[in-house]
Amino acid sequence: MPRLSPVDQAFFLLETRERPMNIGLLFVLKPPPGTRGDFAGRLIRTMLRLPVGPPFNFRLQQGPLKVLLSLAEDEHMAPGPQVHRHRLPRGTDLGGLFERLCRMHVRLLQRDAPLWEQHVFTGLPGGRVALYFKTHHGLIDGIGFLNALNTMVTPSATERLPRAIWEGLRHYTPPKAVAPQHQASLLQALEETRRTANDMARLMWHQGLRDLGVPGGLAAPFVSTPDVLKAAPSPHRVLAHCALPLAQVRAMARRSHAKINDVMLTLIDMAMHRYLAERGSVPDRPLVVDIPVALADHGGTGNRITILQAPMGRPDVAPAQRLADVVRETGQVKQEIRALEPSALTLYSIVQHSIASTIESLGLNELPMLANAVVSNPAGFEQRVYFNGAEVELALPISVVAHHQVLNITITTYIDQLHVTFIALREAIPDLQRLADYTAAAAGELDADLGRSRRRTTGKRRPPRAPKRGRAPAGMRSSRRSAAH
Repeated sequence: MPRLSPVDQAFFLLETRERPMNIGLLFVLKPPPGTRGDFAGRLIRTMLRLPVGPPFNFRLQQGPLKVLLSLAEDEHMAPGPQVHRHRLPRGTDLGGLFERLCRMHVRLLQRDAPLWEQHVFTGLPGGRVALYFKTHHGLIDGIGFLNALNTMVTPSATERLPRAIWEGLRHYTPPKAVAPQHQASLLQALEETRRTANDMARLMWHQGLRDLGVPGGLAAPFVSTPDVLKAAPSPHRVLAHCALPLAQVRAMARRSHAKINDVMLTLIDMAMHRYLAERGSVPDRPLVVDIPVALADHGGTGNRITILQAPMGRPDVAPAQRLADVVRETGQVKQEIRALEPSALTLYSIVQHSIASTIESLGLNELPMLANAVVSNPAGFEQRVYFNGAEVELALPISVVAHHQVLNITITTYIDQLHVTFIALREAIPDLQRLADYTAAAAGELDADLGRSRRRTTGKRRPPRAPKRGRAPAGMRSSRRSAAH
């Protein structure tokens, strides 16, 4: 029987009308060359011939305890009732599609029905078709979703393998797992509990030392937040998007001995500072982001993640120094992940977000927020892919805006670009596309500053050429040698 992990349970139990725990995927498809007639209709008929697979054929039911939930597999689930077709008004662009998706994304999935929906949009320029698949985060995490999608697409335009996103992990072969052991004895369970408790104490001890100025440890959650990034709970959302050249970001990472994720965090940090400054809400300390971290590729359904906090760059520093700040902080996060048990990291994340949910539900808006934003990077596709013979022109995730927060940012790769998808509470950031545009513009600023920093450190003074023999007096030759040394 499918199981719900503690993190899965939290996604279901903490869900409210204002905080739906839905995640989604948007595919924009370009029909194959020579396509005529109703391409969307043929696509839907192809998909409807395919069965629903795990985890999307799981139904929610009451668990052994009233406050807990469990899952039951429905092997005969019919996909038809969950598939919906929409005709967009002529001339609708990506922004107009985003507006429609925002209204759909926040609608709660019915607990007594399949926990997913497939929406098909026509009316886009050039006969393009948009697929929006929506499901509940309690069923699957980013790695599981990506594993499923990798079996849905193909790099060949001629290989028209029929697929539907609701097939889930039906075609996925999980990594070989360690042979299951017999039920743990009481002593083993107690030992695991002891290790988890010790690691939790160690994590919080390190945080306490950091607050006292001792280097190391994770940043403490619940931080001060600029007023612009605050808003009461709301079901209203706004979506935005930008894309950056992967080669440029990779080159900046290589030059600064950083990771691509570090560079992207820096660009987002620069954009957020610019956005906040325009609104007269300049932070006086580093912004702090929630970073979801996959603890393992478990090869199945559910969630195997923790969410940890990392400060970004200090206010009023140059872009290159801001990147150095980010590298230092993400390095500290990685160090703690290597040192602590996954069970402790999971428990830590659940406790944090339960506290954030409680603060929000009690209306204690004056209390510090868990973090200023969520930034995640669940990878993507490194080559052009096709879905049922149609070219995937755009593949974007649509995520959750968590309790006591207003902004979620997801970074994905597609071919030679890094796509950044922003989703926010409309009441807090109604002009969200401006933040996306600032993120794209920040790449040039960081690139230029890294170039200046490199010249400052490696090219301060060019060593003079040695004089030709007999041309200069001895004193000048001596001074030139001294300068070279």
